[in-house]
Amino acid sequence: MSHVTGFVECYCGRTAVIRTAWTTENPGRRFQSCRDYDKGGCKFFSWEDPPMCSRAKAIIPGLLRKINAFEAENKGLLRRIDELEAENLKLKRKNLKFAIVVLIPLLVLICQWVCKVVYGKHIEGDNLKMIL
Repeated sequence: MSHVTGFVECYCGRTAVIRTAWTTENPGRRFQSCRDYDKGGCKFFSWEDPPMCSRAKAIIPGLLRKINAFEAENKGLLRRIDELEAENLKLKRKNLKFAIVVLIPLLVLICQWVCKVVYGKHIEGDNLKMIL
C-alpha cells in the first residue's frame, strides 16, 4: 500500500498518512489513516477520494492484473539478460584463451615460415621478437 503524509491529525495526535486501497471494491482509492494503522495504531480512517463508479471497479482490477503480468514478464526477461550476459562473458574469456593458446603460436609459426621462405633461414628467439 502506497502512502504520503496528509495534513490531518489522527486520534493519536500524529499527522495521518494518505494511503491507496487496492481492494476489489476500492481499487486505487485513496484514504487517510493513522501512520501506524497496519501495526495496531489508532483506528482513524477517512476516505480521501469519492467512491469509485461501477465501471472503474470493473476495469481497474483487470488493468492491475495486466500490469502485474507485464512486470513479472519483464522481471523474467531481465533475469534472462543477466544469464546471457554471464554466458557472453564466459565465451569472451574462452575466445581470449583460444587466441592465446592457438592463434599466437600459429602466428609465430607463420612468421617463421614466411621468414624461411623470404630470407631462406629459420628465425627464432630474439630475431623473431624483432620481426613481431
